[in-house]
Amino acid sequence: MSEKRPTSLIGRLIDPKEIGEIVAFVCSARASVINGSCIRAEGGLVRTVF
Repeated sequence: MSEKRPTSLIGRLIDPKEIGEIVAFVCSARASVINGSCIRAEGGLVRTVF
């Protein structure tokens, strides 16, 4: 699989470490005010407002 993703805004695949950082944040006390949210981690591949 190619590392380039010309159709995404960041132009590459997301690194698993980046997903891990999102998970670590959501599980931390700093994210205590986040409730029932969907966090997209797709690099801008889906072009939508919501």
